[in-house]
Amino acid sequence: MLRELFPNKTLLVRGPATIVLLDGQASILGATIQPHQQTTIMNEKQLPVEAVQRAKLEIALEKSAEIFEIQGSTIPPSWTIAAEILSEMNQGKVAVIGPTDVGKSTLCVYLVNKLLGAKLSIIDADVGQADLGPPTTIARAETRNSITSLTELVPDARIFIGNTSPGQVKGKLIDGIRRLSARAEDSLTIINTDGWVADPEAIQYKIDLIAQTKLDLVIGLGFGNELQPILAGSGAQSMSVEPAKDVLSRSRSDRRKIRIDGYRRFLDGGSVRAFALSEVQLSIPENLSFLGKSKRSELRDIIVGLLDENRYLVQIGILLALDSRTVRVYCRPAEGIHTIELGYVKLATNGNELGFVER
Repeated sequence: MLRELFPNKTLLVRGPATIVLLDGQASILGATIQPHQQTTIMNEKQLPVEAVQRAKLEIALEKSAEIFEIQGSTIPPSWTIAAEILSEMNQGKVAVIGPTDVGKSTLCVYLVNKLLGAKLSIIDADVGQADLGPPTTIARAETRNSITSLTELVPDARIFIGNTSPGQVKGKLIDGIRRLSARAEDSLTIINTDGWVADPEAIQYKIDLIAQTKLDLVIGLGFGNELQPILAGSGAQSMSVEPAKDVLSRSRSDRRKIRIDGYRRFLDGGSVRAFALSEVQLSIPENLSFLGKSKRSELRDIIVGLLDENRYLVQIGILLALDSRTVRVYCRPAEGIHTIELGYVKLATNGNELGFVER
């Protein structure tokens, strides 16, 4: 369809969809849309297209996609203030925290676009709704160009956490974030976090994360005072910003679909590979220590991380069989594998979640 968009108007486009600017000027989250270049909006995602001048757009909507127009911009003034504060920081670590469905990833994209030219990196530490890697992982990428989604960034390091829920892996997550942030201490690093913030254990986890990663600034994205226990309890320098207008709300089913798509991005086209245990190490997290040798024959359909000698993730896979000599894994081709680490999620080769490893 062809659509005209006028200044002080914004189109909210929910994917799957594609957008091409035919004439005029428009932007997405602070990034100028280049004429005649296609912008893709993935399933269960939403992008705001804002007219800078009168713009003519060609928009293709797939099944379940939606489009509607609103008055003004979706970007709150506080996001502009946050970008100005970060532009004065040459280096340091900044975390974006908030509950689910408030637009933490969207804010990170906006900050990337507003800070073009700065030495900037992003750490995606949301293991459940990961953008830089598959679910169950965290990753780091440097930014060089404007983007419309964190998925457009190319990671230079990934760490396998093995779970989509931070509650069981709090220490591992904090250690992983510290490792990734140490790779560029001379740059400004923005850390996108998960949406676990409400209950006492979550509050303490976020306070511990802020303290142990030595953050220079915490940006609290939420409604009212819901993040105050974390911001006040941490004692860190912080600022609060409000969610964008008409932020996309997702159900548990929607988030599950996003995870399935995330797994498939890194599993599709895989095959069964056999690794000799005389050549690779098998790593079982302490919380899964009950999976001893006597239970090896029962282990299958478990997500695994294929790690290099420095324990960075090369590829994810699915454990299909394990005996005293060999581990069989469904995965894409991967070289330089030093360790195969078991995770907590049970997974089919098509990316469908089958549950969690239980005693």
